[in-house]
Amino acid sequence: MTDAIKKLTCRETTYLVASSRDASLTAQQATGLAAHLDTCSACRIAKSQFTAVFSHLETLLARTTEPDRS
Repeated sequence: MTDAIKKLTCRETTYLVASSRDASLTAQQATGLAAHLDTCSACRIAKSQFTAVFSHLETLLARTTEPDRS
C-alpha cells in the first residue's frame, strides 16, 4: 500500500523549491513537488527563476571570496 501524494499549493511548492537548496527534501516532499511542477507552469517558471538567482549568487560569492592576488 502506498501513501497518497499530498497535493501541494503554489505557496508550499515555492517554499520547497527555495528550501531545497539548503536542505534535502523527504521522499514525500520531493514526490509532491515533482507532481505539482508537472501540472503548474507558474511554479515551473518560479523554480527556473530561483535556479537562475541561486546560480548567479553562487558565481558572485565565488568571485568575492577568492583571494586578491595582485
